[in-house]
Amino acid sequence: MMRTLLFVYMLSGMLFAMNAQQAAKALGVENRYDQAIQKAKRDKKIVVMVVVKEHCRWCEKLVNTTLKDPRVQKHLQDFVTVVVDKDAPYPSDFRENFFPSVFYIDYSTEKSIYENVGYIGAKHFLNDLESVKKTYEGLYSSGK
Repeated sequence: MMRTLLFVYMLSGMLFAMNAQQAAKALGVENRYDQAIQKAKRDKKIVVMVVVKEHCRWCEKLVNTTLKDPRVQKHLQDFVTVVVDKDAPYPSDFRENFFPSVFYIDYSTEKSIYENVGYIGAKHFLNDLESVKKTYEGLYSSGK
């Protein structure tokens, strides 16, 4: 009985373990920073970079609940989203020791205009998206 419970527990952990590439594929977003920046420059959109690490339950929760929320998905259409692993190649300015980390990046300067470290639910994530978009649009409409 105990072996069966242990097996089920380990199996459930493996089923829910998701790496950055799998998360990006499941969300239909980019999985490489350089490709996301190129796309953002072409489309003139802010980059939302989500940095995750394997076996991080809060990273998985962010991907599986917040980022899959239909309201969040709708708002993310105004951005270029990329999910990367903490060890993937991306600028050192965005290196953090806490995960998940979300960076909102100006495509023209490749500088962070806002960041959030740690899990964030859909309601607050939506607030961040709207706030960043309004602030960014305000900067560009006033001549930055």
